[in-house]
Amino acid sequence: MIIDKVIYTYQKEGFRTLLKKVAKKITGTPTGDHSEKIDLTNLPLMPSLNDISGIDYQIPQVKPPKLNKKHLNIVWVIPPVGPGGGGHTTITRFARYLQKQGHLVSFSIYNNNTMLQSNKEAEEVLRKSYNIQTKVKDISELSEEDVIFATSWETAYGVYNIKTKGHKFYFVQDFEPMFFGVGSRYMLAEATYKFGFYGVTAGKWLTEKVKKYGMEADYFDFGVDTEIYRSKKQIVQKEKKKKIAFYARAHTERRGFELGILALKMFKEKHPEFEIVFFGQDVSNYEIPFEYTNSGILTPAELSKLYQESIACLVLSLTNVSLLPLELLAAGCVPVMNGGENNTIVLDGVEGIAYTEAFPPNLARKLCQIVEANNIEENGQKISENIKNKSWDKSYEKVEKIILREVTMNE
Repeated sequence: MIIDKVIYTYQKEGFRTLLKKVAKKITGTPTGDHSEKIDLTNLPLMPSLNDISGIDYQIPQVKPPKLNKKHLNIVWVIPPVGPGGGGHTTITRFARYLQKQGHLVSFSIYNNNTMLQSNKEAEEVLRKSYNIQTKVKDISELSEEDVIFATSWETAYGVYNIKTKGHKFYFVQDFEPMFFGVGSRYMLAEATYKFGFYGVTAGKWLTEKVKKYGMEADYFDFGVDTEIYRSKKQIVQKEKKKKIAFYARAHTERRGFELGILALKMFKEKHPEFEIVFFGQDVSNYEIPFEYTNSGILTPAELSKLYQESIACLVLSLTNVSLLPLELLAAGCVPVMNGGENNTIVLDGVEGIAYTEAFPPNLARKLCQIVEANNIEENGQKISENIKNKSWDKSYEKVEKIILREVTMNE
């Protein structure tokens, strides 16, 4: 499918490469040809011009009256969906829970100027890759729903323009302006926090960020699926190998790929006996200055095995914290992370994380300290035990309570 190719190119090669390929496809010219022209009002991965022009967020949004009902009609407006996306994984986790509680849950695709994804295609991906059976509606059909969720900065533009008596929410998983340099997309993404939606954020750091724009918001805590990411009942020496992992996402600026490469080169010079395993993206087209294993994108079961075998994992989060630290801890692997409120506020009270500055020599020293410790196996077992109660259940319950509190007379 065309949409899968678009998503694949964006995930593997980044926005700039995607833009060049789209330009080449539209114009039929080589991407380096100066005769090519790009329609600046119809760029991919952007809201439509019509949606942007229809917004005046300086006019306060009037909240709809609260409803006297227990079960709600809830729709999630999402970007085009492909297999394995982290943002879609979290959204569908909550959507499945709300379904089980008796709410009517559906989805709508906001195509953000990419190639169109049909409702049928989206339903199939949601069913096969995210284990949720639900209807996908055209955004133009939305009017009778009780709750409408925007789920990314582009979708917020589409949701703003929906004519409805329903309550509008914003499911915020990261501070998305920081995905871009300070420019057009930064400003357009930043503006969405002024749209008057009620925010439900992934962690407390984001709640504090969006409140600076006058946005009302509440948050849920991160959880971990301990049925997948858990240590073996007994960790012995032969199960912890001379191995460390690296969450290598070269196309995602906020994952600090270059910082990680520089730190790992220093670490490898001191500990050449260690295998370094890259995962999260196929990096075969990058020149890496040391020997490593390129694992690419792994299944949850494969990730769990890698985490159980590894002593530590370098996982950098320069905006909102990743889901990985809790999964690593559950599997008995030490996350080596950059400090900062974006991480420490969200993971407040979580034991076993090795924080340091996002500077290569500091990161390399921290990795060396972890692998040179005398109690590697015992520490792995300890951090796994400490995290075993961090399931998603409380977060699911809290989000439902937030929705009911804001929408119904019953809370």
